[in-house]
Amino acid sequence: MNLQSYIKDIRKDGKRCFTILDIVEKFHVSNSHARVALHRLLKTGDLISPARGLYVIVPPEHQPHGSIPPQELVPLVMQYLGAHYYVALLSAGLFHGATHQKPARFQVISDKRIKHPSTFGDVEIDYIYKKYVLELPTQDFTVSTGYLKLATPELVALDLLEYPNHAGGLNHIATVFSELIENLDPIKLINLAKDTHAEYQLQRIGYILDHIDVMDEPGAEIMIDALARHVQENKPSYLPLASEISKTGYARCKKWRIIENSEIESDL
Repeated sequence: MNLQSYIKDIRKDGKRCFTILDIVEKFHVSNSHARVALHRLLKTGDLISPARGLYVIVPPEHQPHGSIPPQELVPLVMQYLGAHYYVALLSAGLFHGATHQKPARFQVISDKRIKHPSTFGDVEIDYIYKKYVLELPTQDFTVSTGYLKLATPELVALDLLEYPNHAGGLNHIATVFSELIENLDPIKLINLAKDTHAEYQLQRIGYILDHIDVMDEPGAEIMIDALARHVQENKPSYLPLASEISKTGYARCKKWRIIENSEIESDL
């Protein structure tokens, strides 16, 4: 069983991965025999296994890093698992111009709970579970392994406040907002918040934008005005800026109906 020749052949056909079943059928061997042979190539760094039964080829130029880049790896894994997903949070922010907060791990939100090890050398993927993903707005980003599903700027903004621990806290979120603002559409943001029952996050987004310096001041003014009108018209309940901190004894911001239980400071 010459796996190296097999890998070269399928690479010529443009394939970047294969399954253990492919090996069993190609070489007429048992599962256990195939696993032993594949394990040797895992040890040499020629392959990685990001999901049970899936093997991804690591070309020589990527072997010093231990994996192909995460943006190329994720579409292969998600297609194999049959999962709906999107690149999210700080990782998605990078694609939309928010480059000052680079996450240590490539952040992906998926409707499947993925427990398989996801660290390969320098590449680490953080899989975050969300029950409903399919209907959320995404953009397709072309990579060498297909299409990468990417959260829209509006979805990034809402998710950052939904998962603040994955974003490094409010100051990191504020920094992303200061750069993301030029790509945010107020109508799309408000409609998405309504559709996902996250309207309350608009109060936090408006408050944060109102208290930081931004890269696109005219865009920020348009967004702040739209969000302020929405809050004024709907008069939602007062809500703490930082949900994890006590809201007792803090000042209240009438404009945004926010309990000011945390200070905001962008890192820019």
